[in-house]
Amino acid sequence: MSPALRKLLAAPGSDLLRERLDHPIAGEVADRGLVGPGEYVFYLGGEHMADGVAGARRLDHFGKVYPAKPLDPELALLSIVGMVVLLVPVAVFIAAAVRFGGEHRDRRLAALRLVGADRRMTARIAAGETLVSALLGVALGAVLFLFGRQFVGLMDIQGLSVFTEDLSPQPVLAALTVVGVVVLSLAVTRLAMNGVVVEPLGVVRKSGGATRRLSWRIAVPVVGLLLLRTSVRGGSDLRSATSVILIVVGMLALLVGVTAILPWILEQLTRVSGGFGPLSWQLAVRRLQLSSEASTRSVNGIVVAVAGAVALQTLFTGIAHGHNGGSGAARNGSTPSTRIGVASLDDGKGYTDRYTSVFSATPGVQQAIGYAELSVSGSDDDFPQTVRVAGCGQLRLLASLPGCTDGDAFVVTPRSSTSSADTTVWKSGSTMRLDMKGPLWKVPHITATVEDRSSDPQGAFPEEMLLATPRAAGSSAMADAVSTISIRYSTSSEDIQDRLRTAAARLNPFFTVDFPTQAKGGDMALDGFRRDLLAGVTAVLLLIAASLLLGTIEQLRDRKRVLAVLVTFGTPRRTLIHSILWQTALPVATGLLVAGVVGTALGSALLGLIGRTAVYDWNSMLAIAGIGAAASVAVTLLTLPTLWRSSHPENIRFE
Repeated sequence: MSPALRKLLAAPGSDLLRERLDHPIAGEVADRGLVGPGEYVFYLGGEHMADGVAGARRLDHFGKVYPAKPLDPELALLSIVGMVVLLVPVAVFIAAAVRFGGEHRDRRLAALRLVGADRRMTARIAAGETLVSALLGVALGAVLFLFGRQFVGLMDIQGLSVFTEDLSPQPVLAALTVVGVVVLSLAVTRLAMNGVVVEPLGVVRKSGGATRRLSWRIAVPVVGLLLLRTSVRGGSDLRSATSVILIVVGMLALLVGVTAILPWILEQLTRVSGGFGPLSWQLAVRRLQLSSEASTRSVNGIVVAVAGAVALQTLFTGIAHGHNGGSGAARNGSTPSTRIGVASLDDGKGYTDRYTSVFSATPGVQQAIGYAELSVSGSDDDFPQTVRVAGCGQLRLLASLPGCTDGDAFVVTPRSSTSSADTTVWKSGSTMRLDMKGPLWKVPHITATVEDRSSDPQGAFPEEMLLATPRAAGSSAMADAVSTISIRYSTSSEDIQDRLRTAAARLNPFFTVDFPTQAKGGDMALDGFRRDLLAGVTAVLLLIAASLLLGTIEQLRDRKRVLAVLVTFGTPRRTLIHSILWQTALPVATGLLVAGVVGTALGSALLGLIGRTAVYDWNSMLAIAGIGAAASVAVTLLTLPTLWRSSHPENIRFE
């Protein structure tokens, strides 16, 4: 077994699991045989196994290479969206990080501009400073990566675990990352130099700039939305490079448009709300009016991350809703106090009576009905039909029989059906094929047409089927049948599902137990994408939280003389604390509102590309917004020590 499974078996509370895997342990599976260090896997040896019998398949080597399959359009879209959603906030973070301390640098460069430096000289100075900082940051990031890489095997996020060797960056991608960081840093620095070059005196005096215009800011996300609406006409277009590029460009325009709209909205809000309210509110609003760009710069990362997360959540919900369809609880006969389970074993023997008695004796089981189930079809094009074989005692629990002896067969009509039995399918003496490609089988003499019973744990039959006694079905049918036990159990019983799995494993390791009414995760590939993206979003949020923390500390240090003067003249520190909270909360609240609108629009547009209807999970969206707000408040609280030091009267001294 794997080391993780061996550790789980030894943990307290794993009694049922130890009982289920009550076999001698021969050794541990090495790392080369595992997907990740946290994988639960075991190999159970057995004698008298034959290829093709009871589902056994002989493997004579590992490492078989299977032909590549085209990625499903839905998963392809999820891959594209996931990469954009994870990378764009990182780019926003880098852009914000380049501007840390930017106000001091701008005033210094503006002063050089006033004393005679030309545009090229100031641009070269700014580029040189940025280049050195960016390269040092990349080097430090590489060191932290190599250091943290050693501990990655100890982490487990939502079942995702990787080995240290799995985090081996490709040289080409690593080089592109370095070049991308440097180019982005230089581009942001060059754009920020416009005020220094055009209005150096205003930069030195800390005066406000020109009023922001909305026209081009709103045009960016609108263009992105139009690109998404027109880039793909069908799911197959997602495999086209042109369509992928258009989708990426559209998403970038929509997400980056959030960072362009937010400063304008914040400027309008502070303009209409700055003349009233408590002192802490007025201090915060005035500070936002003077430097709204610096305030929104740190918030942009959280806003973009939340907008992308909302879009991704909308996309996931729409796809999962299409995969799952609807709930089958009522159809399967479960109630709030009971649930159903289905145990099956493809052994070709049909020992349902012995199996049924074991499951019936399991604590918490209310009823267990055993039968052998097989599928038959009239031809290759016909839809498979279901046949259940059991003794008369078990058949009476499945349907209302007028009478029963060994050799009888009955066609069951669902109670919800208004039509009579389909005699063209279930015709006595007609020849059908077992299990699509199995041997031929003749339909036995049909004794009567009956209705199903409500006592069946699986509820009403969804279709007409044939119930037959063992003598009527014949030995050939029993050899192709799957031993099945329908189980109704109480939800109040503790560990009932683990008890059922343990009972099945003790009967036969090949037994499988399914719980149809239990909420399922859906498609395995979809669940894998959800898990991997959750790990990525977690890392991005930590990165953005660090950005917000650094930005707030930078603003406090820049204002330490002002804060010291306010405290010296009698302003209570709690007023300053409330002011800092307002100063952070207003941009964050505004940004989260804009992020929710943009994220919902983006998710709906992405679902339209694959022909899905938007289904909104409002609880999850509120939770995402709540996480962003909580991160903002937590970061603000972490800045209180810096606020305390910055407001000390000694900071008034200046030379």
